[in-house]
Amino acid sequence: MAKPKTYRLEAGAQTLTCGTGIGGPIRVSRGDSRGAALSSGRAPSVQVQLKPSGWSNPDRPPRVAKPQANVVLRRWRSGDLGVDEEWRAQSTHFERRLTVTNLSGREQQLTGVRLTLPGSSLGAVHDCRIEAPCTNLRPRLPMSAFLRLKQGRPLPRELAPAARMRWDRALEDAPDVTPGLLAIHNAARKLTLLVWYHSETEAGTPLIFGDAPGAALGHQIGLAGWLAPGACLHAGTQYLALVAGTWEQALDQFREHYARVGLVPPLFGSPPRWVQLAAVYEVHPGQFGGFRGLAAEIPRLHRLGLNTLYLLPVMAYDNRSGRAWDENWLGSGSPYAMTDFETFDPSLGTADDFGELVRQVHRHDMRLLMDFVPQGCATHARYVGEHPEWFCRDEQGRLVSSHGWNDTYSLDWANPAYHDYMLDWSLRMAAQYDIDGYRIDAPHAKEPNWDRRIPYHASYTSLGVLPLLERLQIGLKRLSPEKAMLCELFGPIYHRSHDFQYDYQPCVNLFSLLRGDLTCQEIGDWLQDYWSALPPGAIRVCFTETHDTRTGMPSYAWRGSAAERTMLAMLVLAGFVPMVWSGQEAYSEDWYSSLLHARAGSAALLRGGRHFNPVPCSSPDVLSIVCRQESETIWGVVSLHAERTPLEFDLSRWALNQGTPFRLFDLISQVPWSEAGRATWPADAARTLRLSPVPFEPYFFRIDPGTLAADEEVHR
Repeated sequence: MAKPKTYRLEAGAQTLTCGTGIGGPIRVSRGDSRGAALSSGRAPSVQVQLKPSGWSNPDRPPRVAKPQANVVLRRWRSGDLGVDEEWRAQSTHFERRLTVTNLSGREQQLTGVRLTLPGSSLGAVHDCRIEAPCTNLRPRLPMSAFLRLKQGRPLPRELAPAARMRWDRALEDAPDVTPGLLAIHNAARKLTLLVWYHSETEAGTPLIFGDAPGAALGHQIGLAGWLAPGACLHAGTQYLALVAGTWEQALDQFREHYARVGLVPPLFGSPPRWVQLAAVYEVHPGQFGGFRGLAAEIPRLHRLGLNTLYLLPVMAYDNRSGRAWDENWLGSGSPYAMTDFETFDPSLGTADDFGELVRQVHRHDMRLLMDFVPQGCATHARYVGEHPEWFCRDEQGRLVSSHGWNDTYSLDWANPAYHDYMLDWSLRMAAQYDIDGYRIDAPHAKEPNWDRRIPYHASYTSLGVLPLLERLQIGLKRLSPEKAMLCELFGPIYHRSHDFQYDYQPCVNLFSLLRGDLTCQEIGDWLQDYWSALPPGAIRVCFTETHDTRTGMPSYAWRGSAAERTMLAMLVLAGFVPMVWSGQEAYSEDWYSSLLHARAGSAALLRGGRHFNPVPCSSPDVLSIVCRQESETIWGVVSLHAERTPLEFDLSRWALNQGTPFRLFDLISQVPWSEAGRATWPADAARTLRLSPVPFEPYFFRIDPGTLAADEEVHR
């Protein structure tokens, strides 16, 4: 039997060796002989899915066509389909692309492709761990935990405890929801295998499963379309890099990807200054009886420290009660099931009332964002009859719903006429009422449009909203550079077209911490990786409640509780712009005011660098976050210990220089901390500092210079 031919690609210090005799790449290695064994497992590296036959594997090993200096093209046959797998070497990584061609004489319905790196390993299994930053996967997991997992099965909850609050999805799509980064790290060898995916047309779902002797890492791509005989479709790009150094250095190299694909900086450079300073109040005017009722609340909200209003949809909708919306999604109808984008819902007041609300917001130096809802419209909206070509359809030509909304029909995000209408409407609203921008609702990758009349393939609508959002950003900035866009989704692909984004993942992972499913060390590692894997300059909004209860958290039960206050304070400490859902502040207004004003008055909390769990503590049940900006250092402390008890901290790394005595001033209570009558400590006490924090009470300690004079000591 002839020995399979092999081909080599060079990407800087990395070498990829692939061949004709097996399913995937053979090996990726570095010049120092350190390498990762790939494709020694049993899983196929490429799969295609046809309807109705399902997933299929290649019929026979690939052949290599025209190898070049930096490109290897491998050709497969899978039933009636031809598959071209191109590997291309760049200076720091390898790129993998797939083209699917219909080789038969009849039409085929393609519904997906998979790109996998089977049997991936970085040496001894006990030395390796799996990482997937910005997902619901627990950080620092041993690779051995994945080796028995089967392809297509959900990851068990012990590996992703927060997934239960996100539709039981541990690894969400990329690049619209997560960066899509999967990694194997071997700390002993200081080596990391990075695999990720990017496309601006179709999203890809990350995959991890066992494939002895290693793990299979990959992505399932939602590439879909009708393929006529001889027609082809091209999938997005999967990336591969073998990085020497620490895990932190591997993430630094990964972040260079964003500049290569044009995701930094945002279209207009830095966002307006007010975006970083925002404290957002999410509200529907119906909760206060309409536009006038909400306008009357603006002075109170301003006093609380809230400076940005985000309004749920206020246009005419499927209003089943005929009254102002009361949070009853079924009984009263969903404001997102809009019937007319051009008309305010009569239950909320008149256009003049809305204009006065905006003016009242601006009188108090606040901002107002409206909801921009591209997903769909009510099933009986006028657009269904006037513009049937704007909508997605199934294989039988029937209108469809998406994202689980059965009271709306799904709009085709790739339709140019629909883009033009939404752009014209939104810019007219922004100019006429002088609103400060839009919150973009749910631009999740959506279902294919199987309408045979469209001039593009079915999954082109999946992320087809991207050009519309970029045009909207350009149009808003032409009206005023101070206008901004807030995206509900948090994937890196929206960084270019938005000034800030909000994120469910920190919310549900912190909830898992408070449930006892994650440790303080784990959440610190998770947060460190989170910021390290996002595009530079990313601004993220987070919350403990929103109108969207699908996080699975008992939001109403939490209201006014120590757990809710603790979680919101943790999010502020961790660098997130806080968002409050209307009503949750009712039981703790004084505390909310203290928290928001503490944040607004601290450069370190607003703009400082973050360090997670950098202060050693005698208890593992304490989360520490240090924020530094120039001369200000904030030490955030939250004890999740079962009772109040003295804890020992080593603050020596963060105490003031040159042997200076120090004090701890709590920005939330506005009171210096004292312990057993002592409020000032000598510098040498920082190494064994004993404090007794109240469990589930957050502290924002500013480290100030102090004096040891006895008459300056404070008793609490």
